[in-house]
Amino acid sequence: MTRTIEEILSKIDSMKDDVFGFGTGDLIQALPFDAAAPFLKEGTTADQWTQSTDPAGEIRNYMGFAWGKANGCRGLSAGRSVEHMKAWLWLDGKDELSNRLDDVYEFYGKPCLVLVCKEYGIDWKEYDDGEWRNNESGRHLSAEQALKQKGLLEEVAA
Repeated sequence: MTRTIEEILSKIDSMKDDVFGFGTGDLIQALPFDAAAPFLKEGTTADQWTQSTDPAGEIRNYMGFAWGKANGCRGLSAGRSVEHMKAWLWLDGKDELSNRLDDVYEFYGKPCLVLVCKEYGIDWKEYDDGEWRNNESGRHLSAEQALKQKGLLEEVAA
């Protein structure tokens, strides 16, 4: 992990608009117990705390679940998956990509997941169901059509 405790605490402080805590929860999880304690349920002990220090591992472990939500047109869950990705990317020092995900969110986050997969050498095609849509009952595009529409086809093909 490339972030210091101070950087993580500052980022958490700057995310006051994270009403549901989707991103801040991942940031808190990256802190050692002493720094995380003020954010934890009262009575939580150091023995009960597990710090996460491998954001790339978190991304890899979560990717199948994230694609499942995107493939299933699960709007809130798909959006939450992308928020997790943004936090883990930031923790891994990939600020530019983390910030970029807001600009490419569509199709239940599939373009975001493709970019993250590309960054971490994950084969996104093994997860994709091939139906890219913006609503459950709407007409779907192929991955190639959707990525071309978003201006990402060349970038992800490289």
